[in-house]
Amino acid sequence: MEQRTTRWTASLDMAGSTAGLIPAVGVPLLRLLAQESGLRAGLSKALHRKDFHPIDDRGQVVTDVAVALAHGATNVAAATAVLAQAAIVCGPAASSATVWRVFDDLDEPALVRVAAARAVQRRQVWAALAARPEGFPWLAVAGHPWDGWIVLDVDASLIESHSDKQGAEPTFKKHIFGLHPIVVSVANTGEVLTVLLRKGNAGSNTVADHITVLGEAVAQVPARYRKKIIFRADGAGATKDLLGWIKAEAAEHGYTWHYSVGFDVTENVRTAIGQVPADVWAPALTAEGEVRRGAHVAELTGILTVADGWPEDMRTMARTEPLHPRHRKQASNLEKRRGQRFQAVATDLPGRHYPKLDAFHRNHARVETVIKDAKNLGLTRLPSYYLAFNQAWCITATPADACSDYPPTIPSQPTSPTPGRRSGPYPPEPGPRPGETKGPEPAHRGHQGRPGPHPGHRHARTRKPRLTK
Repeated sequence: MEQRTTRWTASLDMAGSTAGLIPAVGVPLLRLLAQESGLRAGLSKALHRKDFHPIDDRGQVVTDVAVALAHGATNVAAATAVLAQAAIVCGPAASSATVWRVFDDLDEPALVRVAAARAVQRRQVWAALAARPEGFPWLAVAGHPWDGWIVLDVDASLIESHSDKQGAEPTFKKHIFGLHPIVVSVANTGEVLTVLLRKGNAGSNTVADHITVLGEAVAQVPARYRKKIIFRADGAGATKDLLGWIKAEAAEHGYTWHYSVGFDVTENVRTAIGQVPADVWAPALTAEGEVRRGAHVAELTGILTVADGWPEDMRTMARTEPLHPRHRKQASNLEKRRGQRFQAVATDLPGRHYPKLDAFHRNHARVETVIKDAKNLGLTRLPSYYLAFNQAWCITATPADACSDYPPTIPSQPTSPTPGRRSGPYPPEPGPRPGETKGPEPAHRGHQGRPGPHPGHRHARTRKPRLTK
C-alpha cells in the first residue's frame, strides 16, 4: 500500500514544454508537501485498520481532501473534481462515495490518532523553520520582540447553517442560525491548531469548552516549545476558572505560561478609570510601534478592587479611545461625557511598559483573519447533517490551512541573511498559492474564463516550466 500510494512522486519532472499541462497545478505541489512533511504517512498509519486493505489508502484520502480544500474546494464533490483535474500527475483519486465513507468512519478515537499524526508533522515542520538562517518566526509587536514565546490565540466564531444540521441552533446573534465553534491558532506561524465544533446556543465563555480546546491546542505544540506559552483571548476568556487552569497546568509541568485576556468593563472598572490622574495616562501604540492618536493606556491594579477568586498576580490595564458613533448607544454616561470608549485587559505578563503590553494584547485581533481564511478553506460549509462528521471535516480543514501557510514559510533553498543585519522576527510575507498569478495585474482570462496568455504574448506559455508527468 505504501509503495502504491507514493508511486506518483517517482516520475515528477519540471519541463519547459507545453505537453502534459494540467489545470490544477497546485494539487501535486501541495500533495508533495504533505508527502515530504510526513503528514500523509502519519495519517495512513493513524487510520490503518487490521485486516482491512482498501483500494484507496485512508490517509491519502484525508490528505487529498485537505489539499483540495487548500486549492479552493468547499465540499466533497468540489474536492473530488479538483483532484480529478490533477489525475494525470497524481493518479486517480478516491470517489465522492469513498470520501464520505472515510469521514463517516472518523470517530472520536480516530480523530485523536489524526491529531497525534498532525502533531508529529508539526514537530518536523517547526524544526525546519528553526533551521532557517532567520530562525523560528518569533512574534514582535510595537518594536518589542517576544523571542522564545509561543503565542496561542483563542476565539469563537459563528458558522451559519442554511439547512438543518445536528447542533444548529439560534446563536447570540439572533439573525444567525448555525453552529458556534472555538478556534485556536498560533500567532507565530498563523496555523490553526484545533477547532471545537459546538452547538449554536453554546456560551461564549464556557470554561469547560475553553479548557478542552486549549488542552488540544497545547498537545499540537511540539514539546520543546510548550515551556513558554502566552494565551490571548477576548473577554470570553476572562473567567476565574480558565485563568486558574492556565496557572495550575503551568505549575504542574514546570512551564512558564502567561495570559492576556479582555476584561469586562463593569461599573467598578469605569469608576477606577475615572480615578486615574490625567498625567498617568500614556499614549497607546499600534502594532507597528507608532502612537495611536487619541488613545491612552494606564494600569488599574491597586485602584480597581476585584472579586475573590481571581489569580493573585493578575494585573488590570485600561485603555481609552475616542468614542465612535457606533459604540455610543452601548456607552455609559461617563463614557459619553468624556467622549471616550473604555476597554480593559487582565494579564500577568511581566513589564511596566503598558502601551506595549496593550499593543501586544490588541494584536490578538489577527486571529479573526486566521478564522476567515479557515472558513474560506471549507470550515464555513459543513457537508453533513451529523455533528461528528462535521467535526472531522473541521479537523481536515486545519491541515488545509497549514498547507496554504507552509509553502511560503519553508524555503526550498536556505538563503543567507544580510551581513551585519539581524533577521527580523516576522515570518516572510505569504506569497500566492500554487497556481495563482502573483502581481498587481490579473492574469488574462481566455476562452470561457480559463486562465490564458495575453493575445500579444505569443510564446508566453512556452517560456515557463510546467509540472508534467
